[in-house]
Amino acid sequence: MAGLSYFNLALLIILLLPAVILPWEGRRPPDLLYVVIAIGGLSFAALKGGAPALAWAMSAGAGCLILVAGSVAALRAGMGLRVLTGSQIKLLAAGATWLGLVGALTMIAITAMTLLVLASAQQFRTAARRPDSGAIVAVAIFCVGLQQVLPSI
Repeated sequence: MAGLSYFNLALLIILLLPAVILPWEGRRPPDLLYVVIAIGGLSFAALKGGAPALAWAMSAGAGCLILVAGSVAALRAGMGLRVLTGSQIKLLAAGATWLGLVGALTMIAITAMTLLVLASAQQFRTAARRPDSGAIVAVAIFCVGLQQVLPSI
């Protein structure tokens, strides 16, 4: 199964690249990209652990979508903060299907902490650039995916 994990991680990297590169070029990643990422995560979960793993992957994706979208909406309504866009929320949810429940929570924590540190640092700069949240999300997904593969070495 270790070979499948490496193939899983390699495919995840390939699928995450457009989500990072397209915004740098001033283009928006298509919604189909997030669907393909989610289907890939669900497929690998089913290959690796059958129907129970598929159900957990679906739960991770749906739970991440509900948790992050609800949190972002609450921050926007309560404080007027625009933390993540819809595309970045969809990327988090699609990435969660690759990582499972614990991995999804770890990914959310990495993303939230990184955004918090960057936002805090930008308070001290007069000409601060908005953090590239899409790249932060992609790196968080990759880091957790890599951590899940490396222990199997």
